[in-house]
Amino acid sequence: MIHPVDYGDVRYFRMARTYWGRAFYWTGVYYLDGLLIDSGPPNLARSIAQLIRELGVRDAVTTHHHEDHSGNNRLLQDSFGILPLAHAASLPLLARPDVTPLAYRRAIWGVPRSSEARLVGSSIETPRFRFEVIETPGHALDHIALFESSRGWMFTGDLYLAPRLKVLRADEDVHALIGSLRRLAAFDPEVIFCQHRGRVEKGGAALRQKLDFLTELGERVRSLHQRGLPEAEIAKRLGGSDFFWRLGTAGDFSKQNFVRSFLRGGAVPPLHGSAIL
Repeated sequence: MIHPVDYGDVRYFRMARTYWGRAFYWTGVYYLDGLLIDSGPPNLARSIAQLIRELGVRDAVTTHHHEDHSGNNRLLQDSFGILPLAHAASLPLLARPDVTPLAYRRAIWGVPRSSEARLVGSSIETPRFRFEVIETPGHALDHIALFESSRGWMFTGDLYLAPRLKVLRADEDVHALIGSLRRLAAFDPEVIFCQHRGRVEKGGAALRQKLDFLTELGERVRSLHQRGLPEAEIAKRLGGSDFFWRLGTAGDFSKQNFVRSFLRGGAVPPLHGSAIL
């Protein structure tokens, strides 16, 4: 299932696999001025191939290697002669993707095929726009964001997602995530374009709101850890239930992953992390 959303010069294609007519975890890709930002999950390859033809895509960029973002890179390569741009760390991950992902990932997105990519530089230019490429690790080591300064547009991939997160993926680095949010907030974008959430107005404020949430959460984790509480108990005290997330992803997403990531990095970043550094 693919739902188009028109944001003027920017077009968003919200997509998800459906079961019994019901969408199962939305993601999306963006298109503007010939450039496709991400290629969507591999289990939607047929629909995405048709979309690429209709749009007349001339180039593509991958925000990071996760299969819901890079899952049709091989399709771009084989059927359209397009090698997407990507971070240097993405290249080996795209060439040797995880072909035995956890069950929930296979069910929601499918299994990606190996693909090639071109090394992205410090900027990407289309006939009408110029995007600054910003390294933004945290959600993934190879994550990048794109900033179009003349329009105040920030394409954030999976860096934003929501102002408050209930769970964290097991391989995410919350300290790197906080650093990346600070980096993007310094640009004070007018709008952010999130791959899962769509267009978010007052982008700089939205990024700072998430940054404040994470830094405050880190302070709580550190305080509870200093009192000698184990990880599982700290997670319980963070509030809210992650039961269905843990059940559905075999623990790949959980509150305890937040705790582990904060503590794994040593000192929790200071409170008031929304300050532009």
